[in-house]
Amino acid sequence: MTREGPDTLRQMRRTLRSEGMVVQPVKTRAPYVKGYGFTPEVVFDVGVGSGTPWLYRSFPDARFVLIDPQESCAAMVREKGVQTEFHFHAVAAGAQEGQADLIVPWSGKGCEVEMASLLKRTDKLSKSFVRTDKQPVQVRPLDQIARGYPGRAGLKIDTEGYDIEVLRGAPETLARCEFVIMELSLSHRFDGISAPSDAVALLKDAGLELRDVLSIASGPGKRARPRYMNVLFTRWAQ
Repeated sequence: MTREGPDTLRQMRRTLRSEGMVVQPVKTRAPYVKGYGFTPEVVFDVGVGSGTPWLYRSFPDARFVLIDPQESCAAMVREKGVQTEFHFHAVAAGAQEGQADLIVPWSGKGCEVEMASLLKRTDKLSKSFVRTDKQPVQVRPLDQIARGYPGRAGLKIDTEGYDIEVLRGAPETLARCEFVIMELSLSHRFDGISAPSDAVALLKDAGLELRDVLSIASGPGKRARPRYMNVLFTRWAQ
């Protein structure tokens, strides 16, 4: 990097600070996550959407189990080409076995697969949808699925507000997790959403502690309040 490079970067940082903003590293990258030294034998990706390439790159030797009630997600992941070998379960993960309605929103761009939820969205984003469809889906506890995949585990959850229900159906799985990465809501984005402390307490009971904030999603503007965070929980090493 030339001298002009550092000088320009420092000026950018000063300008951002004057506007109430700061520069943060991008943590949703394989090199960053690998730095924790996790060695999972199996990684469960719950709430797949179009996939999580940086997660797949982080653990090239692990078996991946993808869980999402939308069958189209498997093809979307394969199309990206980062992870083509995985087991896919076209069900929703929850606290109990049963059925539920998956609410799938549509915007002017088309079907918003990654915003589908088992809860009704109530935030401002919901006003941008042109319609929503309801699809009946099967719900299974994660433990039922995970029993077929033994070994040290990692878990990523992004189920649009339904994350606490996924955790409630996974006590056995959490007991062997080296880490959990999850989307933790910080605002009332959905009807019936749990408080963030509920997830923190449940994971603490499983021996997992909050260790890192990988990313924060906020509204527009420097006064925007955070809507959710992608957070990392790990074992509390001595």
